[in-house]
Amino acid sequence: MTIAEEDLVTMDGPVERVNLTEQVYEQIIEILIRGELKPGDVIVERRMAERLNASRTPVREALGRLEAEGLIYKQAGRGVTVSPFSTEAFVELLNVRQLLEAEAARLAAGRIPQSRIDAIRQALHQLAEKTNPTLSEIWDIDDMLHGEIADAAGNLLLAGMIRDLRRRTHVFNAYRNPTRYKFSAEENAVLLDAIATGDQDKARQAMKDHIEAVKVAVIDRLSGASR
Repeated sequence: MTIAEEDLVTMDGPVERVNLTEQVYEQIIEILIRGELKPGDVIVERRMAERLNASRTPVREALGRLEAEGLIYKQAGRGVTVSPFSTEAFVELLNVRQLLEAEAARLAAGRIPQSRIDAIRQALHQLAEKTNPTLSEIWDIDDMLHGEIADAAGNLLLAGMIRDLRRRTHVFNAYRNPTRYKFSAEENAVLLDAIATGDQDKARQAMKDHIEAVKVAVIDRLSGASR
């Protein structure tokens, strides 16, 4: 059943529409993450609805949410346009992530089952063995680690905010020459080890240091510097 058909047959009203809007929102985010839409590209509501096999109402509502998040904007005479993403905006995003994820790491310390710790460690090891991992492969493992920490913190609102900010990070990286993105298995392993110890202060500092390293690396990459 298509999204549009489901919208027609449901009896749940507003609740179902919210679910449809969320589905469409996630699909458009994925399109942005894959780099299929770039800053300055125009999004035509009707064409996007056809592409996603959805009715125009959830597409319009999803675009409204993306506009509120600053990922798109309405431009006079051109309609809805993918927003430019400045280095300054990205650094601000990472600063907020640093605050939220450091607290999540503190709360999650010692709360992730050993089986999950081992699975993440194995995934990190396998990724490190790849000569040229794709950005998608890196994101998958990165989300595994950070998502597990966010969930283990035990605060649904905090976890949701972290996932939202991480999605925006992914979108930004898709805009900015992803072939130069580097993955550090060592940094991620240090973070994982700190969480596994159960030491809250150590886990918090490890996450803070981890995101600080990401921030420095991104600034260097965008400025053309090399380390």
